[in-house]
Order: sequence, then structure tokens, then C-alpha cells
Amino acid sequence: MVDAVVSSVVRRLGGLLIDQVIFLQGVRDEVNYLRTKLEYMLCFLKDAEEKQDQDRRIHKWVSDIRDAAYEAEDIIDKFILKVEEGGIPKRTGFKASLRKYFRIYKQANKYGIGKEIQEWKNRLDEIDRNHEIFKIRNIEAAGEGSSGMNERFKQLRRTTPYEDDQHVVGFTKDVELLMSELLEETPDQRVISIVGMGGLGKTTMARKLHNSSSVGDKFECKGWVSVSKDYNIQNLLRRTIKSFKMPTTKDELEMLEKMETEDLECHLHEFLKESRYLVVIDDVWDTDAWASLRRALPDNKKGSRVIITTRIKLVAESSGRRKYVHELPFLQPEESWELFCEIVFPDYDGVDDKTNRCPPSLEELARDMVKKCRGLPLAIVVLGGLLSRKHADEWPKLQGRFWRHVTGDDFESHDSAHVTQILALSFTDLPYHLKLCFLYLGLFREDFEIDADRLIRLWVAEGFIQQAEGKTLEETAADYLNELIDRNLIQVAQRNWMRIKRCRVHDLLRDFAIEKSKELKFLHVYDGNVYSAPSPCRHRRLASHSCGLKRFASFDQSSNLHLRTLLFFNSENESAELGELQFLCKKLRLLRVLDLEEIIFNHSQEETEHVSLLDAIEKLIHLRYLRISESNINKIPPSIGNLQALQTLEFSKPCSPIMLPDEICNAKQLRHLIGCFKWPFRVENLTNLQTLNYIAVDDRMEFSPSWDLINLRELCVVFNGESKGFTLDSIGRLRNLRTLYLDASTDTVWNPTLQPLSQCQHLLQLKLHGKIGNLPTEMHKFLPNLKYLSLDGSEMEEDPMPSLEKLPKLTILDLCFHDRPNKFVCTAGGFPQLEILFLNTCHVKELQVDEGGMPLLRGLGLYHSDKVSIPERLRSIPVPKNWDVAEADDWPY
Repeated sequence: MVDAVVSSVVRRLGGLLIDQVIFLQGVRDEVNYLRTKLEYMLCFLKDAEEKQDQDRRIHKWVSDIRDAAYEAEDIIDKFILKVEEGGIPKRTGFKASLRKYFRIYKQANKYGIGKEIQEWKNRLDEIDRNHEIFKIRNIEAAGEGSSGMNERFKQLRRTTPYEDDQHVVGFTKDVELLMSELLEETPDQRVISIVGMGGLGKTTMARKLHNSSSVGDKFECKGWVSVSKDYNIQNLLRRTIKSFKMPTTKDELEMLEKMETEDLECHLHEFLKESRYLVVIDDVWDTDAWASLRRALPDNKKGSRVIITTRIKLVAESSGRRKYVHELPFLQPEESWELFCEIVFPDYDGVDDKTNRCPPSLEELARDMVKKCRGLPLAIVVLGGLLSRKHADEWPKLQGRFWRHVTGDDFESHDSAHVTQILALSFTDLPYHLKLCFLYLGLFREDFEIDADRLIRLWVAEGFIQQAEGKTLEETAADYLNELIDRNLIQVAQRNWMRIKRCRVHDLLRDFAIEKSKELKFLHVYDGNVYSAPSPCRHRRLASHSCGLKRFASFDQSSNLHLRTLLFFNSENESAELGELQFLCKKLRLLRVLDLEEIIFNHSQEETEHVSLLDAIEKLIHLRYLRISESNINKIPPSIGNLQALQTLEFSKPCSPIMLPDEICNAKQLRHLIGCFKWPFRVENLTNLQTLNYIAVDDRMEFSPSWDLINLRELCVVFNGESKGFTLDSIGRLRNLRTLYLDASTDTVWNPTLQPLSQCQHLLQLKLHGKIGNLPTEMHKFLPNLKYLSLDGSEMEEDPMPSLEKLPKLTILDLCFHDRPNKFVCTAGGFPQLEILFLNTCHVKELQVDEGGMPLLRGLGLYHSDKVSIPERLRSIPVPKNWDVAEADDWPY
């Protein structure tokens, strides 16, 4: 994991050499040295980390490299800060740039960076000498002969499951679905994949199917093989062959040992070609293992079946054309309780009711602990095993320390170590950039539903995302999020169709992330109850889950210099003084991320228009992400221009439009501007801006030239004034626009021509709200790529369907009209790609769809339009499941 930290620092140093040319002149060679030396040590880190649990010398060496990487980053960030404070005039122009260049070059030693780097070199040389002195170079030897938990765990997974599991509870419907797929009378070979998080019960489910008597009668031979993360393909094939219980002599076994991969594949293929077989391939981590086994498993048209269990959805989806992928859910509350009772009270008073075994005096306490397992069978089994060995009087003492026991700190419980091992396997398998993204989830509160867009912006601000060709950082971050979801390390809490709106992390995984992060000094969580002895501000990131600024204003100033991220959660009942924020910002000068969620500031009468809240932050020159819930701000001070590294500025609860100063255009790195902002304001230099959501326009919205907002992708405009002067000419210049929301709730009909949008060839989503009037007849010609369209308003005299049905890629259509028209007509061939149709509070009395119209429709929502007459063939189309009516204003893509 340290390799992820060091790699992140190396990439940051490389980026600084490119982005901070002026600041780093005079010390460029030194910065390059820092990067090169750390790159060299990366070559040994991955191997060393795998062996550090067996050798404390290696553990110390790895920790020293981690600290050295952090220190290198601190040296450069503090140098940039000192240069900025060194009184260099903030002038513009070529001469001013030259003057700044030479002054930085001349005064580099004045700021002490040369001395600090020399001290850092000396420490790194010592680390390198320790590498030799303690013979750490022979890292491979450190792991030899180990009979630790890892090997025992692998051996456990490889045992064949010929005895039924004692505690198989829940998943009744899942078993029925999988059994029907397994026993379906089709001659072709079928691959059934069971996908889910580690500890969810995939192997137990496969065992239940494998050992079922009804299954045993259908197959002539059955086999079982566990792959695991570390496997040898030849050994895997040999174990598969042996699992079918072939009659083998000593000579045959010796022959198997001598066979190469291709011969083993042929041998297994030949043995199975005349049989109807069932084989379970358990714990598959990559597609290569399945590819080799697949060649060896013949499709002999006898109805053979293959069951795969995997944590990774990509593996399941690549299992072939004739496949069935089943995502295993978490246990329901009563199923969780039943499993717990079976383990802890197997024979309680002979009670037959499986859900009523717990003594009444313990039930409330026990149910509370079971609830914390969040339906994860492995956690419930470990909890039950722990409590079954304790006297009832000890249960209340364990409740507060529940997660510590479940995740391995209970030295009496071997099962606890088993839980940690299962979680660690998924984490260890991650590439280093995903490890950082996963650990970051530990900052969020337990049970917190994380806004996916917010998480992506935070990852980008933290520098976790690597630039990919042809993609924005945010698009790459979305790929990272999807991969963590596919690996079952993140759960989807809410989807709005294809787009993930909110996500969460299981409590066990969150706890694992926090514990792992403590080792790395990666993050610390302050929950108001336990405050760890080592100063948490030695960590790089800090989250408060129960208090506001007061607690943090008392931190020792020197230790705070390491902090890069400060997040506040659950602070809605906290109030703070602006002086506390100012004092904190003076100490946390290297902050990159500051999220003041729900903190309400007390403003004195002398503070005019609440300017000083933003003024308190003006000296955080490294700040990339700033989120404020303050609702009383109506004007941003010019000092915002000092935050030239700022990427995200978000006001989550604005009451009225906020005025932006001209200096906003100095924040050239700005990517997301979120809140309610009064138009006009200067947009020169905002070429990195992607999100502008939203702006309030009184008259007209104009900006030139075309490169001002060249990368803008999402724009929301609320139009408050007379509609006569409003046009879409300027918006049409936004060539990269993907999402556009126009709200014009005025007294007159708003109907500017949509023709300028023909230049926005990437436009995928369009929402119009207000008195819309009639639509142009040729929308399909200038909006050829539109996938989502929402029309919410009135004054629609004519049926809009003739204009809309020709849109070639329209997938979702959401219509909400408050009066006319009374009839919608879709002709044959209309809406060729439409999948979802919503009619909300429409007064339409009839929806006529000719034969061949809406051929792909799979979801029809009639909200407050229940009396509408629809064709018979549409009556069987279900209401869309993924659409949350309460959030119908959200974008689906």
C-alpha cells in the first residue's frame, strides 16, 4: 500500500515540474532528484510490503520510505507557500513574469529549500544503507517457510465442499433462481456466475447448489476447484482433474505432474467429453484463469453446467455467450437475525421458531449488533461465534467494541482474522490508484450515502486520478468508481438510470479502510469519543464526524503543517465564529481540500455582506476544493482570485444569487462552480470550467469569444426577467456542452429558437422548464445526439410528438404539461431508440402509438396521468424501477 502513497507523491512532483515552472526555478534539479530517488525505491516496495508482516525490519524500512515521500511533498509545498508570502509583486505581463522568475531563482536558498532537501537526502541515504545493512535486499527470503494466516487461508479455500454447511440461511429466492438456471433443459453448456462482496456467501451458495440432491441426480460427474488470487495455471488444471475423482494410479498421478498446460487441458477435455458434468470454479479473480479452464471444459451438448463465484463483475460478464450472472444481495434483517440465532442459540429451550430463540432480556442488545453487520453473513457468523463463547453478562461490554472484535483485534477469535484476511484480499488485488480511492472512503460517516459527483470531485482534487488520453479527469474518476463497484468494494445506494447518484461502503470495509489508513498516516477520523494518542494531525487527512471548528482550533500549530484535507460532517447543530476559521486557516496553510458541511457561522454587525467568511480562506494558495453550506453569503470578495489552484467552489445551500467578482477569472484551474450565481460575471481564462450550475439571468446571457468556456459540459440557467432579449446564441458556442437546463418561468411564453444548439454536437441532455410554446419541427436535425429530454411547462397548443419522435437517439422522454394538448400521437417508426417514457401531471387523455412506434420501450411511467388511454400492447410495460419520483429533476445520465 505504501507503493500507492509513494507513486502518488512521485506523480505530484512530476506534475509540479510542469505546472509550477516559475515557482520551482532555482530548485528544479533538487525537485527532480526527489522524484528520481523515490522512483528508484518504488522498484523494491511492492515486494517488501508483501513480506513486512513476517519481518519487522522490512516493516520499519517501508514506513521510513512512506515518511520520506510525505516529507518530500511537504518540502515543496512549504517552499511554494514561502515564495508566495515573500512579497513578490502580483503583476502581470512579460516584464513582471521575468522579474518574478529571477527573484525566485535568486532567493531560493533564502527560503531554506536547499538545506531541507540536503537533510532529506541524508535521511534517504540512511534508509538506503539500512536496505543493505539489514539485508533487506534479500526480500524474497523473508517470506520463505511462512506458515501464516495467508497460507492457511489459501488451503482452506482449496478444500472441496463435500459436506453441507451448517449455517445456510436466507437467499431463498436466489437459490430458486439459480437452481432453475442450473437445471434448465437445454443441451448447450451454460455458465452461471455468482457475484458479490467478500464474505457475502458466494461459496456457501455454490456449495448449496453443488450438494443439492436434485442436482446430484442430473449430472454424471461433479468437480470443485478454488482458484484464489495467486494461482498457477498448471496446478489449477491438475486440481480440477483430481476433483472429478478420476480413478488414478500412482503412475497416472506422476504423469499429471509432468504434463504441460496444453496437455492438461486436452486430458481434462478428453475425460469430460462424453459426460454431463457440473463443475464449480470458486473464487475467480481474473479472466485468464477462466480462459484456460474454458478450453478444457467441452461444450458436448449434454447440458453441462459451470458455476463461477467471483467478487469482480467483469470476470462474470466475460464468462461466455451462454451465461447467467447473478449478483448476490445482502441478507434481509430477519434473515440476518435467523442466522445469528442459529449460531448463538442452536437449542434454546427447544423452541421451534428459528427467529425467536434469543432470551427477551438480550434481544434488543443482540439485534442492535446484528443490525451493524448490514446483512453480511460472514460478519454475522463471526459475531455469533464471539458471543456464543461469552457469558450473557459480558455482552453489554462488547457492544461498544463490536467492530474491533469482528475485524481481528480479539486475539481469542481465529474467525476474526479470517474476516480481515477476506477483506485484505480484495484490497491487495487493487491497482495502487484504486487503493487510494478506496481508503478515502474511510473519511465519510458510517451509513453515509456519498454523492457520487462530490466523491469524484474530491478524488480529482486530491490528485488520485491519472490523466487518460481522450478523457477528462472526472470521466476517468467515474471509471475508477465503477471498477470499485464492479469489485464489490462500493455499494450503489441510488441510481438514476445509467448514472450512479449515491453510493456507500459496508461498515466492515469502512472500518478496514480506516485501520489501514492509520498505518499509512493517510487519514484520521475524529468521532468525538475516541481520540488516538499519536497526534492525528500527523495524518494527511482529517474528518470530524461530531463537532465544528472549536475542537480543531486548539491543535498544535507545528503538527498541522502536514494536513492536506479537512472535512466536517454532521455539524448542522454547530455554530462557529469567523475568527475560529481565520485562526484555523492560518495554521493549515497547506490545505488542498476544505469541506465545511453544515457549519453555520456567526456574523457580527460590523461584517458587511458577509465578505469575511471567504476572506478567511484567501491565503490557502494550495486549496483545490472548497465546499460551504453557508446560506447567507450573497457576495464573494475579490480575494477569491488568490486561490489560483482552486478546482471546485461549491455553495450547497444558497438562498439568493451570489455576486462573483471580476477576480474570479484569475482562478484559472476552476473546474466546477456550483451554487447560485448572478449573471453577468467575467469568464475570461475559465477554460477549464466544466460545471456551471447554476446562474441566474435577468436579461440576456452573452459571452464572447468562443474559447472562454470551451470545456464547459454542464450548464444550468435560471431566467428571471423579460424573455424578449434572451437567445441561445452564446450557449450555442459551447461546443463541448453535454447537459443543458433552461428554466424560464416567466409570465410570457418563452420560445427562443433552439437552432443555435445545432453547434453543440455533444449535447446529450436537455431540460426546458417554463411556458414553452410549440416546438420546432426539425429538432432531429440540430439535436441528433440527444438522449434525454425533459419538457416541463405549459402553453403547449400542439402535440409535440411529431417533432420529438424523429430524434434518432432519444432514450428517455419526460413530459410534464399542465394543460393542452389532449392527445399524443406516435406514428409507425417513431421514437426508434426510446426506452423510457414519463407522462407526469399531463392532461393528455389519449396516447396513440401506431404499430411499429416506440419499438424499444421498456418503461412507462404515468404519474397523475392514470386515466390516460393507452394501446393494449403498452399496458404490460412496467413502471421504471430505477426512477425515484422524488428526484425526478435529477439528470439520469
